[in-house]
Amino acid sequence: MRFSLGRLRAIAIKEWKDAVRNPQILLTAAMPIAFSFLFDRKEGSDPSVVAFPLLLAVSITGAFVQANMVAEEKERNTLRMLMMSPASPAEVLIGKSVATSALALLVMIGSLAVTSVPDVNPIGLTALILLLLIAFLAFGTTIGLLSRTVTESSIVGLPLLLVVIMGPMLGPSLEMGWFSAVVDWLPTQHFVLGLTGLLDSGSVAGIGVHLAALAFWCAAACLLCLGVYSRKRFDK
Repeated sequence: MRFSLGRLRAIAIKEWKDAVRNPQILLTAAMPIAFSFLFDRKEGSDPSVVAFPLLLAVSITGAFVQANMVAEEKERNTLRMLMMSPASPAEVLIGKSVATSALALLVMIGSLAVTSVPDVNPIGLTALILLLLIAFLAFGTTIGLLSRTVTESSIVGLPLLLVVIMGPMLGPSLEMGWFSAVVDWLPTQHFVLGLTGLLDSGSVAGIGVHLAALAFWCAAACLLCLGVYSRKRFDK
């Protein structure tokens, strides 16, 4: 089966139209920007002030919204038709992620504008954001594929996302060795540490280990998503 840019474009346009017409999705996507106003702009050099709004934007818009959109299509039985169409798994999964990616990037730009980010290496920041976004999109798609309804995707996905988001923030203050050990492996922890390294030194080479860890999470999340999609595609 040949990869078709035409089919990919058609799926992406459909997903974008569905997203901008859904007030619940738009309201959910606006939440990270609203939370950004809670942070003091004068403390912009604090990594948590920069990281937390970005983590909210990536997780809520990139994963939570993605999971809800996929689960909603399952409820309407339109996802099954798309799976059985001539479109390849890559076309479907990438096409369904393009709209959410664009929405997430817009939300992140808005969050960065509100929090007044200090000077930071743009290449390193872009690499951190894109790697984390790809991983969360894949996780969101997987949650949506495994959920039977939108409500179920919220019940399953939201607690997991909250742990992943809040883990790096709460880990140092909680006297729980096992929790800190788990947090050290989270992609969000590597994002925060990578961002901290950029703010401290400005060197991309200095955060190489965190970029590598995020790349690993990307590959693992994408393989998991593809495996779940392939299984669900042939479910009766």
